[in-house]
Amino acid sequence: MSTEQNGSRQLDEKELREWLISRAAKYAKLDNGEIDADTPLSQYGLDSVSAVALAVDLEDEFGIVLGVDTLWKYPTVNLVVEMLFSTTPAGNSGE
Repeated sequence: MSTEQNGSRQLDEKELREWLISRAAKYAKLDNGEIDADTPLSQYGLDSVSAVALAVDLEDEFGIVLGVDTLWKYPTVNLVVEMLFSTTPAGNSGE
């Protein structure tokens, strides 16, 4: 998948993973290095409100739209990245 932001920037897996980690850390009030990409985000205290906020941030930043329950079906950063890059056309998660 490659996603364009403002029609100019390509998004890769590493960049998306790092962005998701930084956002999760922000909502969990932790440093980026404290977020393990294979640990469920709920273990860092992220709840349904922060999951919705994270999904909105993802849409605002990259134009990727996630269904409300996507972050519960794919509870880790790595699972979200894998899902987006394995099943989606650019900019649309299909959820």
